[in-house]
Amino acid sequence: MLWELLAIWAMVIVTLVWFFRDEKRRVADADLARAASYYAHAPKYRHVAAEPIPVPVPVRRTGGLSEEQRAFLRTLSLK
Repeated sequence: MLWELLAIWAMVIVTLVWFFRDEKRRVADADLARAASYYAHAPKYRHVAAEPIPVPVPVRRTGGLSEEQRAFLRTLSLK
């Protein structure tokens, strides 16, 4: 009879420890998700460059196609 009571109390203790650890981990995961969401979207944590990075302007092509490009297009159009 005594070992049955000990087994029941052991199961109760194990269940309670498991429950409280799981609840603590659930709260910690929720806090971590909330912090990640805050720090990812809060304006004061956004990256601000020290000076604006200049965007290079592409060079405009004004000469049209070269002879090699025209020859290549002619060979493609024959097929």
